[in-house]
Amino acid sequence: DGLAVVPWGGGVGLARAAAPARYDLALDLAALDGIAAYEPDDLTVTAGGGTTLAALRAAVAAHGQELPLEAPRAERATLGGVLAANASGPRRLRLGAPRDRVLGGRFLLGDGTLVRSGGRVVKNVAGYALHRLLCGSRGGLGVLLEATVKLEPAPARRVALLFGAGPRTLADAARWAALAALEPAALSVVGDRLGGALPVSSPTDPFTLVVGLEDDEARVDEQAAALARLLGDPDARLEGDSVAELWQALADVEDREGAVLAFTGAGEPAAALAPLLDGPDRAPFLLHAPAGRLHVFPRAEEAASVAERLSRAGLVLIEANGVATPAGPGPTLRAGALCAGTLRAGALPAQ
Repeated sequence: DGLAVVPWGGGVGLARAAAPARYDLALDLAALDGIAAYEPDDLTVTAGGGTTLAALRAAVAAHGQELPLEAPRAERATLGGVLAANASGPRRLRLGAPRDRVLGGRFLLGDGTLVRSGGRVVKNVAGYALHRLLCGSRGGLGVLLEATVKLEPAPARRVALLFGAGPRTLADAARWAALAALEPAALSVVGDRLGGALPVSSPTDPFTLVVGLEDDEARVDEQAAALARLLGDPDARLEGDSVAELWQALADVEDREGAVLAFTGAGEPAAALAPLLDGPDRAPFLLHAPAGRLHVFPRAEEAASVAERLSRAGLVLIEANGVATPAGPGPTLRAGALCAGTLRAGALPAQ
C-alpha cells in the first residue's frame, strides 16, 4: 500500500533516534518472543526477534553459558532490536559485534517477501550472509523475525576492579599501553557526572577507571597483580554476578535523556580524552577503550562544539541522538580502536 513502516521492538534504540522521513505504521514485534531452538552442546540459540535479552540470558545461564550481546535496558531490549541497532557494550572487543555473532535468521522485506539466510549451526557456508547486512540497518532493509546467535561458555571467574582516576592518570599514554597489554575483558572510563550510574565509585577522584577480568583463576590473579603494580590498590572490587550487573549498568548509561554523541576512531585513549578532561564545562562521557567507543553527553547547545573538538582529536562521529546532527561529514572512518596496545592481529576494524 506504499505505507512507511517502522519496526518496533522494545523501544530502546528508537526512543531518541531521529524521526524517520515518513512514519505511517508502527509494526510491534513484541509477540515474536520465545526460544525456537537451543543447542547447549553446539553453543547456539535461535529465538524470535521480540525475545528480550534478559529472557535469553536467563535461559542460557542455566547451562553455564553466556549470550554475547550487550545493550541498554536488557529487560526491554529485544534480540531483533539489538541486532538492528548494532548495539554493544563494554566488552565489544572481547565478544565481537552483533554481526560477528549472528549465524542466520528469517526476515521480512518491504514487499512482504519472507527471506531465510544462513543457518542454525556454526559451520554453515550455504548462500550469502544476508542476515549480517541487517546488523546496524535499524529496520531499513527488513524486519528481523528470528535469529540464531553463537553463545560463549561463561568464564571460570569474573572480576571487576574500579580505580579512581584524575586527568593526569588518563592523559598518560604509556599507562594506557600497559593496560591494553594486559588484554582485559573490559577497560572503561566513566566521567565524573556519571558516577551515580555505577554500583560503587570513588568518593574523591573525578573519573572512574573500570577494568574487567574474565578468564581462568590463574590468569585473573596474574592480571590483578599487574594492575596493582600499575595503578595501586583499587577503590572497589566486584566478583561473580556483581560484575555482570556492572556491565549492564555501563550499557545502561548510553540510554540517558538528552543529547548523546557516539564516536569511534583510531589512536590512543589519552589523545581522544584530552578535550574532555579539563575545564569547568567538560561534558560527561563514557569510554569503552578496547571497543573503540566513546559516548559523550553534552548539553544540547554545546553538542556542536564538543563534536568539533573531538573531530580535531581524530575521532569520527557515528551517531547523534537528542540533537540535530552537530557536525557535517567528518574524517573518513578509519579502521582501528581507541585503545593502543597488543590487539593481536592488528587494529580492530571500527564496526
